[in-house]
Amino acid sequence: MSDIIRPDISLYQQTILVAKEVYELTCKLPIQQQFVLTSQLRRSIINVCNRLSAFTESNSKLTLKRNSEFFIKVYAEIKTQMKISITLGHFTSADLITLENSLDQILIFCESNIQSSYRN
Repeated sequence: MSDIIRPDISLYQQTILVAKEVYELTCKLPIQQQFVLTSQLRRSIINVCNRLSAFTESNSKLTLKRNSEFFIKVYAEIKTQMKISITLGHFTSADLITLENSLDQILIFCESNIQSSYRN
């Protein structure tokens, strides 16, 4: 595990719970969205889990920064997909509030990694 910045285990556990929530939400999408919105949301959340697990292998601030930047890109994808699903009427904002709050917490962690990479 990296000696520079170690991810909080509870953050990783939270990410797994977020993934579970995404899977449960996507089960509620209509069958027409099975190969579109469902697969995009699931792929994105799997990328989030993979990036967070990659933090444990990060041996430098540069690697941590890259992993954090990658998460931020995936975060933007998920937020866009959430907006699309609301626009299409598949979910309401209230349906997605827990997911949104959890993703925002992970974003804060990643942004702090990026900021710390500029120090020293």
